[in-house]
Amino acid sequence: MVGSRIASKGIGAGTVNSVFKKSHSREHIANKMGSGDVRNSKETAKSSEPRSWNPLGTIPRAAILSLIGPAILLFAGYFGWRYYGAKALDSAYYALSRENIHLTPPPFPLRANIVEEVYEGSGLSQMSLLDDQTAAAIARAFTAHPWIRQTHRVQKMAGGQIMVNVEYRIPIAMVYCEPDRDETSGGPSKESFLPIDADGVLLPTKDFSQSDIPEFILIYANKILASEHRRVGTPIGDSQIEEAILLSRLLAPVRKEAKISSIYVYPSRDSGRSKWKLEIATRGGPRIFWGSAPGIENFGEPSAASKSKRLLEIVTDKDKWAQSDIDLTTNTSDATKPVHHLDRPITRPPSNR
Repeated sequence: MVGSRIASKGIGAGTVNSVFKKSHSREHIANKMGSGDVRNSKETAKSSEPRSWNPLGTIPRAAILSLIGPAILLFAGYFGWRYYGAKALDSAYYALSRENIHLTPPPFPLRANIVEEVYEGSGLSQMSLLDDQTAAAIARAFTAHPWIRQTHRVQKMAGGQIMVNVEYRIPIAMVYCEPDRDETSGGPSKESFLPIDADGVLLPTKDFSQSDIPEFILIYANKILASEHRRVGTPIGDSQIEEAILLSRLLAPVRKEAKISSIYVYPSRDSGRSKWKLEIATRGGPRIFWGSAPGIENFGEPSAASKSKRLLEIVTDKDKWAQSDIDLTTNTSDATKPVHHLDRPITRPPSNR
């Protein structure tokens, strides 16, 4: 029937085929469009996802490599200057100069060049004026010198000048040293003297001559050897000398007036505070038995102030000064009685009297 209808309407087979082809092509186009929409939706979804930003992604590799080399050179130059170049500049323009160090003048003639000795021996030439620790280093260096008792102040001045205010050690006595064995020849060495200050600190012997020895109080004790006391700038550390120094400090202001030449130290036979007794030798006058060192007198013994007063009275009295022995350990006004109880194990040098 369908065929008859198609035939009645005059539609041929070719027309039918063309209709089917058009219908198929439309379905095919629709399918393509559908698949294209799906692909486009996937690409849209991918494009909407967040991406990580890479700043080097758009820079050529050759350009990156060309920046690394200069950056390394820049950092190397900075650290090289920081650790080496700045130090070289400091040493050239801000180094501590020996000529710019000014020390407090000593109160007595001193042969030693303390500034030069400290500068050469303590490494001050390596210090920079820009360093905050320079002043403290200078103070420590000068305090360590045997002639310096204390460094009070170090002050930086204009033009790189350095002012150092110090307190010197004042020599007060010479300690007699018995002849010792000579290390070179093996025979006995010569007699010698060790200079000391009021604290009993050894001073450099190289800064004294033979003519300087009589200018100080001479201390004679038992078995003092120079070979056992070589460290200058340190206390001598002998109880005999320490007690003799106490008397030297007391008599130093009146040494010339009282014509004091030497102090002798002897073992004490008393069971008192000190195991040593002191005797004073004068120039052209009597020998004076002082007794215990100042400040450590035995019970009933006159004080050091009382003994000093009586000593000055004896110096001005010609009759008393003509006596051979004077004992200041008694409380009587007559101190000119002969001294019979004094032991003298030490031989007096003949040049002392």
